[in-house]
Amino acid sequence: VLRTVGLVAWLWIVAQGLFGGSSAGDVATLFLWVYGWVGLALVSALIGPAWQFLDPFSTLHDLGAALLRRFGIRPWESAEYPARLGRWPGVIGFAGFIWLELAMGGGGPSVLFIVLIGYTAYTLAMMAQFGRDPWRANGETFTVWFRLLGRLAAFALVDEEGRIRRRSLASGLLDPG
Repeated sequence: VLRTVGLVAWLWIVAQGLFGGSSAGDVATLFLWVYGWVGLALVSALIGPAWQFLDPFSTLHDLGAALLRRFGIRPWESAEYPARLGRWPGVIGFAGFIWLELAMGGGGPSVLFIVLIGYTAYTLAMMAQFGRDPWRANGETFTVWFRLLGRLAAFALVDEEGRIRRRSLASGLLDPG
C-alpha cells in the first residue's frame, strides 16, 4: 500500500508538471519540501524507515524489471558498486537538493518537475547499472539521507526486503556503518 502511495505522489507531480493544474496548489513543492523534507524526515528519525516503503524510484525500477521479464527480455549483469565511492553520490545529491531549496528558493513547480524527471532517470540508470539495493544503500540521495536519520528511530531496517526490528531510541547511532 505504501509503495502505491509513493508512486501516486510521483505520478501526481509528473502529471501536474506535464499538464498543469486547475488550482493554485503546487504538488511538487508540497510533496518534496513539506511532506518529504520535513514530514518524512521526522517520521524517519522518530519512528522508522518510512522511505523504504514509500520510495517511488525502487517501485518504478521493480515495475520496469517486471515489464521486461514479461516480454522475455533478460536483464544484464549488474556491475559491482565501487566501494571507493562509498556514499558520496548520495551526499553530493543531498548537497544539490539543499542548494535547490536554499539558493533557488525551492525552485518552483517547473524546476522541481525537471529535477524530478532528471533525478528519476539518473536513479533508474544507476539501479540498472549497479543493482537496485546497492544503489539505494549507497548512492540514492533520499535513501541515504532517510537511513541516516533512521539511526535515531525506534524501529530499524533489518534488510532490503523491508523487515524491521524494534530498538531503543537513538541506539542506531552506535551501529557500525
